[in-house]
This record gives sequence, C-alpha cells and structure tokens, in this order.
Amino acid sequence: MSTIKTVGKRAAGIAVALAAAAVVAGNAAPAQAAPPEVISRWNNHLVHSNSLLAVGLFSGFSGNYTITAKMYAENTGSSTINYDCRLSAEGGADTDNTEVTLAPHSKQAIVVHLVHNFTGTGQIALGCIKGVGQPQVNLRQIKITGIKVNSISNQPF
Repeated sequence: MSTIKTVGKRAAGIAVALAAAAVVAGNAAPAQAAPPEVISRWNNHLVHSNSLLAVGLFSGFSGNYTITAKMYAENTGSSTINYDCRLSAEGGADTDNTEVTLAPHSKQAIVVHLVHNFTGTGQIALGCIKGVGQPQVNLRQIKITGIKVNSISNQPF
C-alpha cells in the first residue's frame, strides 16, 4: 500500500507541476520587438540645373529598413517640365520613383518609398531627372528617413 501511496503522491506532484507550468506559459509575455533604429538626412535647398541631379548617396544600412524620401520641386521657368525622382537601394535591388508634371512657376510634392533587406552594400541613392534644356528646378525640404525594423514583407496585392 505504501508503494501505491508513493506513486500516487508522485503523480499528484507531477500534475501540480504541469498545471503550474501551464499557468506560467499562459502568462508568459510575448517576445518584445527590438526598438527601431532611425537614419535620417535632410537638405532644405538643392538647385537642379542639368538633366540629372544626384541628390545623395547614403550608406550605413544593415538589415531590414523602410525608407521614405520626401521633398517638393519648384519649377522656376515658364515652360512645363516632366520631372522624375527615384529612390534606390543597393544599386537598384529595390526602387521607387515618382513622376510629376511641373507647370510653369509651380510647386509639387514628391514622395518615394521602399522597403529593403540590406545584405550587401548598405547604400541608398536618391536622384532626379528632367529634360535637357528645361528650366531649373529648386528642390526644397528634402528629408530622407530610414527606419530599421525587425522584419519586412514586400508582396504585391
């Protein structure tokens, strides 16, 4: 009979331990996300006179990032301009561009955005183009911000 009591006590002890483990597991906090890291650059005024303007080449990216560049373009001339700005990660692995039509003496907001997992050069480039001989464009309030995130999912919808 003492063997039965000992086995019964052990089984009861195991049951209590399993129940306690289940309660603890049910109350366990989910894994916390790492805080984001932010890389940001700005320039309040660039003049675009030629057909191509390399706004900037920026490095220091490693891992998953969401990157946004915004600015406004101001046509200083008296003719309409087709204007195109492109944001590119790691030499074109991921890109986004925005095309706008700038009426004479007008302003237009431009925003480009991408997400990218940097495994190589860790560089982004921002540039704009316009036709040869077209009026000068003033780019103002240029802000480029990269936010490092835990993971990205970049799928068509």
